[in-house]
Amino acid sequence: MLFKKDGSGSGKGKNRTHLGLGSGGLCVCEKCGTVENHRRGTPCYDMTCPKCGSKMTREELANKKDRPTVFANACIGCLRCVNVCRYNAITMVNEKAVIDEDICVGCEKCIPICPVGAIR
Repeated sequence: MLFKKDGSGSGKGKNRTHLGLGSGGLCVCEKCGTVENHRRGTPCYDMTCPKCGSKMTREELANKKDRPTVFANACIGCLRCVNVCRYNAITMVNEKAVIDEDICVGCEKCIPICPVGAIR
């Protein structure tokens, strides 16, 4: 990784787009409802439900009703949102991003990564 004179790219937390909810809390499976203690250093989205095998979600995000929306007329098809989504909730249809609301957990990592503001 190249480091810039301003320190960005050096792991100092600049330009972070993750939520960083801390080491405490719970991870929840939205599919079957299983609850596990959050493991420090392992994001909930990297944990697999021990009962059904689905990806876990941080408790604070599990019941979130609002999900990001793609405004297709503004989407340029750059794939940045597809690449940043750890849940694989975003796919491309006719060169436009589409968010699967059944998979999306509302982490909103796709919003700041969009260069044209097509996701809100």
